[in-house]
Amino acid sequence: MQNFIFHNPVKIYFGQGQATNITEEARRAGGAILMVYGGGSIKRNGAYNDVMKALQEAGNEVIELAGVTPNPRLDITLQGVKLVKEHDVKLILAVGGGSVIDCAKFIALGAGIGEDEDLWDDYIETGKQAPEDLVPLGVVLTTAATGSEMGDAAVLTHWERKRKLGYTSHPLTPRFSVLDPTYLTTLSREQTIYGFADMFCHTCEQYFSLPSDDNLSDEMAEAIMRHILRSWRACLAQPTDYTARSNAMWDSTLALNRIISRGKDEDWATHGIEHAISAKYDIPHGAGLAVVHPHWMKYVVEASPEATARFARWATNVWGVDATGKSDLVRAKEGIERYSDFLARVGAPRTLEEAGVHPDDAMFDAMADHVGDDARGSYKKIDRAAAREILVDCQTPVSFE
Repeated sequence: MQNFIFHNPVKIYFGQGQATNITEEARRAGGAILMVYGGGSIKRNGAYNDVMKALQEAGNEVIELAGVTPNPRLDITLQGVKLVKEHDVKLILAVGGGSVIDCAKFIALGAGIGEDEDLWDDYIETGKQAPEDLVPLGVVLTTAATGSEMGDAAVLTHWERKRKLGYTSHPLTPRFSVLDPTYLTTLSREQTIYGFADMFCHTCEQYFSLPSDDNLSDEMAEAIMRHILRSWRACLAQPTDYTARSNAMWDSTLALNRIISRGKDEDWATHGIEHAISAKYDIPHGAGLAVVHPHWMKYVVEASPEATARFARWATNVWGVDATGKSDLVRAKEGIERYSDFLARVGAPRTLEEAGVHPDDAMFDAMADHVGDDARGSYKKIDRAAAREILVDCQTPVSFE
């Protein structure tokens, strides 16, 4: 296990009715609050009313910024930065899912950098670390997917440049997050599927990485993956069931609060490839991951005996593949096929076409260029050429024939 530092200061308010705690958090902030959200879903699921009631009781000035879209964009982020500065905002409150939270994180970053600095060019493109004294962030979570509610990472799209990039810096970590599972019961089947695809992939990005020695983080990841699969089935079978939705919400948070990546190298190549797709085609992140992830596995499974052994372990410990009389490679491939078959059964896309993406050769080149040669990956580095090969393979479902 590698050396590591683990520090996650997020206060979690979990359960029905926990939005009442926003009152005290708002009073603690002691000034204007910028409330960031998307469209009308928070008014349908009750989150908007709950939050406004808590804020009214606190007595803070509230400025609203609506209109954040999936794959949040730079333009609305800069609108938020302007509001923070104009109103001397003391707390940014993100009410929504991962896209809203990520937008709010970048608003905090944009408001905290120097006047002569550019949010995109100087920070997101370069990875330059954020200043420590950002406007604090609170979250009211209304989807289970990204884990952004308890993490220090965020993703933003520069639509004019067709660039979508991830950014990680500890000051982006929320101060608190409200996780009320009742807000998930109005999610569509499609949103539910894509959310689970995202959280499952998050867990894998940390699990399929070096070192492969005895590591508690890996066993925790396997348990989370098994539980995600159970919650996935339960939420599709009973969309309004509180227990199913509460498990889904906690699955999502634990999948990316960094606890299972401690001592690990991490991979994140699948996310890099998916960002290249949704930077060019405005598709849901979870849909892109469902397409790319099994194809990345196919590309990496024979990278080394160590990689093959890890996939074989995953096949048995997560998917229940019988190891009796089977080589690591046979077992590993069976696990990947079970994963792909599961995605098909729950209604997730398995090909670019099923996700609504129809690239020509020039677009394959453009997406590969987005990934570039600054290779991600642990068991196998994924550079531009490898990314293009994986993307081309995504035109058909995974097959080892």
